Amino acid sequence: MELVIVYDERHRLHRDLGGKHPEGVWRVEESMTELHRSRAWDYVRVVRALDPDYSAVLLAHDADYVEWIRRECSKGFHYIDADTYVTEHTCDVAASFAASTREAAIKSAETGSPWLIMARPGGHHAGRRGPAMGAPTLGFCVFDYTAIAAITLADVGRRVLVLDFDAHHGNGTQEILWSDPRVLHIDIHQRWIYPGTGYIEDIGGRGAEGTKVNVPLYPDSGDENYSWVLVNVVEKAREIFKPDVAVVFAGFDAHREDRLTQLQVTEAVYSLIGHYLRKLLETGEISGLVSILGGGYGRGMVRSFRSYVEGLLNIASEPEIHQVSPGRDIEYGMSRVLDILSRTTRSLRKLD
Repeated sequence: MELVIVYDERHRLHRDLGGKHPEGVWRVEESMTELHRSRAWDYVRVVRALDPDYSAVLLAHDADYVEWIRRECSKGFHYIDADTYVTEHTCDVAASFAASTREAAIKSAETGSPWLIMARPGGHHAGRRGPAMGAPTLGFCVFDYTAIAAITLADVGRRVLVLDFDAHHGNGTQEILWSDPRVLHIDIHQRWIYPGTGYIEDIGGRGAEGTKVNVPLYPDSGDENYSWVLVNVVEKAREIFKPDVAVVFAGFDAHREDRLTQLQVTEAVYSLIGHYLRKLLETGEISGLVSILGGGYGRGMVRSFRSYVEGLLNIASEPEIHQVSPGRDIEYGMSRVLDILSRTTRSLRKLD
């Protein structure tokens, strides 16, 4: 199996001139260097990002918000909120990755080859009109590539699984896809941290109930809880919904060395997720897969990125991780959400 990676050095044009922001250029550069050291590199094809295309951006964002971002970027480097900066190039760089994500989604669904977008700036906190669901900032993000990919695929008749395993809740993605029953959005994240959203009770808008599955884990959850969630939430939800394709927001900031989170995950979890997705592709359970680089703000993200790709390409052995329940409240909440998802899915199939 070949993995197509969208990498473009233009991402370097989006950078904090003071060099202090945690979402730095080094994240992409060191991840690519690390992957080059792996046998996985023999199965990788690297392509350049497309030119900026704002029609892709407008799939997920209001025109007024896009114009505001363009105006802010025209002013040069500055912070547009307490967390998020732009440069004169940021808008076009993000629109370039938005266009590339849209193309990758279509091509992956057509050919079955997995794609991976090395996108900067980030995406999943950007809502339709900016900060989402009451969040105070855009959280380093500008345009939501995950939502763009999901809407692209849903609009051509695909049933879409969005899996977001970034340690921070994808509030922008949830807001944009909230009432869309064509997309099953599963978000695994740490509770009580930015953006303060993603409760178990948040299950989707009218007609899409149960298609939004939030798994807010406690600090110190570790590999064993993630293993439980993969088997007892992600796979069970997938079996109910039966998506055709998957879009993954691949954040590696749950790693135990990350400076912004406390989930205490190791590289083994990311290898496990990679292997899980590979098997879905190989067995024909899904016919396409697009992964989009998410967070990760310590050196552990570089090793985790490599482990994820090696799992996806079956380069390294699949780890055996004991499953431990993350808590009775989460068990009960997930059982309830999966029941609602089952009822909603049955109703939608009758309409089909």
